[in-house]
Amino acid sequence: MPSKSGAASSPAFRTSRLREHGPFDPAYDVPYTTVHTGIIHGGTALNIVPRDCTFEFEVRHLPLDDPDALVAEVRRHAESLLPAMHAVDPATGVSIERLSGMRGFETDADAAIVALCRACAQHEGMGKVSFGSEAALFHAAGIAAVVCGPGRIAQAHQPDEWIAVGQLAQCEAFMHALVQRLAVA
Repeated sequence: MPSKSGAASSPAFRTSRLREHGPFDPAYDVPYTTVHTGIIHGGTALNIVPRDCTFEFEVRHLPLDDPDALVAEVRRHAESLLPAMHAVDPATGVSIERLSGMRGFETDADAAIVALCRACAQHEGMGKVSFGSEAALFHAAGIAAVVCGPGRIAQAHQPDEWIAVGQLAQCEAFMHALVQRLAVA
């Protein structure tokens, strides 16, 4: 497909496609799958062609998306660059290595564990989060899971990470309610 300049467009992986065409889940603060490069390492000096360059990228996907398919798409794009690279130096290459992974998950709003958490928290609200947690591992193993607890994600993973005292008091009340409900069961 020609671009505005008339040149053929590359088969590049376009993260804007995810933002524009989804799939979408408006319950998340970012309602679509995202892919971003967070770390790039390469070179030792401005006047030396780097021997290696690494890009570390991350896929934060909705449960509706297949992260393996997205990584395969990135791989196909990288491989499409090989002929031009090999024309300069046949020893060049591209490799993609999976460093970690965590599947997205979704617990049904009508699940018993959701009702239990709502009752213990004395709160009807429910939302979805766009960060990973061990809950995805439990979910994958067939164990019903929810993410709940004190604190706000905006204060997490910071040099000055903190939890408000009021949040700790709510957590304590939740734990007392949970113990009472489980003792009856």
